[in-house]
Amino acid sequence: MIKKASLFFFLLSFFVRLLAQTGPAGVGTSANNVLWLKADAGTSSTTNSTAISSWSDQSGNGINVTQTVSAQQPSFATNIMNGFPAIQFDNTNGAGSNDKFLGPDSPLLDNTSGYSFFMVTRPQNADNNARVVVSKRTGVAIDQSFMQFFFTGSTFYTDIQTNNDRYNTASSFLANNNHLIDQFFDGTLATAQRCKTYIAGNLDVTSSESNTLVPDNSSPLVVGSTDASDPRPFGGYMSEIIIYRTALFDASRIIVDNYLSAKYAIALSANDKYIGDNVGNGDYDREVAGIGQEFSGTNSSFSASISGGLTLSANSGLDNGDYLLAGHAVATNTTITADVGGITGTNLARWQRIWYVDITNTSANINANIEFDMSDGGMGTFTLGIVADYVLLYRAAQTGNWTEITSATAITGDRVQFDNLTLTNDGYYTLGTRNYFTSPLPITLISFEAIAKKDFVSLTWITASEKNNAYFTIERSQTGENFEAIAKINGAGTSSRNNAYDYRDAQPFTGLSYYRLKQTDYNQQSSYSENVVVEINASDERFIIFPNPNNGFFKLKIPDSFVKEILVTLSNTNGVTIVEDLKVTKNAEGLFEFNKADLSSGTFIITATFAQKKLSRKITIE
Repeated sequence: MIKKASLFFFLLSFFVRLLAQTGPAGVGTSANNVLWLKADAGTSSTTNSTAISSWSDQSGNGINVTQTVSAQQPSFATNIMNGFPAIQFDNTNGAGSNDKFLGPDSPLLDNTSGYSFFMVTRPQNADNNARVVVSKRTGVAIDQSFMQFFFTGSTFYTDIQTNNDRYNTASSFLANNNHLIDQFFDGTLATAQRCKTYIAGNLDVTSSESNTLVPDNSSPLVVGSTDASDPRPFGGYMSEIIIYRTALFDASRIIVDNYLSAKYAIALSANDKYIGDNVGNGDYDREVAGIGQEFSGTNSSFSASISGGLTLSANSGLDNGDYLLAGHAVATNTTITADVGGITGTNLARWQRIWYVDITNTSANINANIEFDMSDGGMGTFTLGIVADYVLLYRAAQTGNWTEITSATAITGDRVQFDNLTLTNDGYYTLGTRNYFTSPLPITLISFEAIAKKDFVSLTWITASEKNNAYFTIERSQTGENFEAIAKINGAGTSSRNNAYDYRDAQPFTGLSYYRLKQTDYNQQSSYSENVVVEINASDERFIIFPNPNNGFFKLKIPDSFVKEILVTLSNTNGVTIVEDLKVTKNAEGLFEFNKADLSSGTFIITATFAQKKLSRKITIE
């Protein structure tokens, strides 16, 4: 019996891993997540204010949307919602002038008895015009599968299979505000219960729908307009559009809402299950994914491919009302030997990427498997070392010594597995190694520094070990987003000793310059370091910040004595916005005071916007 039970548990664990969800936030797969458009992936350009000719579907179904008419191409906009970009649709009214995207007539988009729509937008015009987020139709009630749009009374309207049962929200929407709207259609329910719309996680309206099925209509997908020929504009920003061809059950809906809420800093008014996105917890806003259960169903696993390298699957204890959500805070991952206190061994290192894990548990403890995937974690593919050297690390706060929860259970390919864990504590989790010589992660970066000299920037870095490291590429950016390669430096191959590297950038940007390392192994797998930033020959020395370094309280002096109010934005060196458009008024001294004592220590970029000017400086908070 013991052998049979062990075999059953092994098979169960294997199949749960195999079926790990790869849709948004770990909900669904390409079979039911039929469309996933997000502004931080798949756009034809990532340059601010540049026209976009295509926006690629991230669901895996290839339902890409395009626009070949230059006058109707929306534009890419950086740093719109919580540091993330958006697509801006202009407010130009007229045939052949209004911005929109067109997609194919895919049978995946209809011929279904259920829908789930998730939309993150910032309309810039709240009026009585039809301002459409997404639709599938050729004309009014012609081959019309669905239409989601702002309309009369600044409320949000929904059409499902023609417009016969059109309904709208009870709540109205303000222009120039970020909104998270969910809409669900379930043709298996009673007529009066078939449609529901949620706003920021809260049920706003339940409405009747006479149709039980949306047939396979011959119509294109349209983003930003009612149909391909309609001249009315959307007029605003779109950050993310997600469509499922099924009505998600409550737990899945709540998980997706928490993912979007964290990413775009849109507060949920119901079912907020993730507090890792709070400033006090470090703004762990990126790639939030989760598992959970309600009476209507269970979402029991999520894949490393959508969470930045972490797979989690529940074995038992996932009861009604239980959730486990995880998110991280850095855009690029690497291996570091700093901040490794509490790890046992001789040559200590860990992943730079850390996940905040938020556990909501109503009864029995949750038993789960955790897996770290090297390639999905941005570390490249390489041969791992000794199983017992790899450890799951935890700590309750952002700083302090780590606790080794357990050593690895197994290694499969480039994945480190930790099985049969009892998870009870919220906090910070990552992967460590007790010996990076024998069990690398794959290069161990001790330091990477950029120092501004009089007319050049000195770049230096040190590795403690390297595994199949072909070369480094030094990349530079003026904004922290669009990097260019400026140099290629050969790596040491495989090495277990310290290696020091240096490079001089003789042509740095005026003002701020961002740098990062791209490490490429012999199999052409790549990983990135964290960004570092320097300031050289600042364009306007009259923009002064003091003291610097500081503890979160400092004063700003700007080169315009007539300005009484400025907007202040604070971002980290990876481009993540910490404070966005904070209004600051001039004090009696003629200075602008900034006071955020709850900020964590580190290097930040502060930007002051005033009188159509934008000035930036690097600051250090201790």
